[in-house]
Amino acid sequence: MDVEDAYQRGHEQGLAEGRERSLDALCQALVGCRQELAASRQHETGLRREILAGLVPVLHAIVDQLAPAAQTDRLRQALLAELHRLAEHAPEQQIVLRSPVDMRPELADCLELASFPQARIEDARPGQPLLELISAQGSIVFDPAQVAAALKSLIDDIKTED
Repeated sequence: MDVEDAYQRGHEQGLAEGRERSLDALCQALVGCRQELAASRQHETGLRREILAGLVPVLHAIVDQLAPAAQTDRLRQALLAELHRLAEHAPEQQIVLRSPVDMRPELADCLELASFPQARIEDARPGQPLLELISAQGSIVFDPAQVAAALKSLIDDIKTED
């Protein structure tokens, strides 16, 4: 039985040592995997920053190029909506529209479409927003440049989300 006991003890000891080596190897593999994941995340974060650093100026340029073309249409639609609302709810209201000289034909067209003949068009003061509608109740500033600035701010927020 001594041989059999020795065999049994040797077998048990070999199994225990094998398990221990397997667990050690597994722990080392998990540590290596964790380190590789951390390195991968750092690399991914660096790539994201690099991509955004190159993309943000391009997106700003796109906004700068598209905004002027779109702002005239948006400005016209917003002004027409407000003039229609005023014509419906306060048809006798006297209003003043202040804008750059080059917008006068566009404003006159809007006033005619809205059937709002009792409006005066004045030249904008230096540094004034693109268009201002003034009535007895207050004034409304139409400044499509604020839309472009808001878009650029959103783009910048994407860059800082990391």
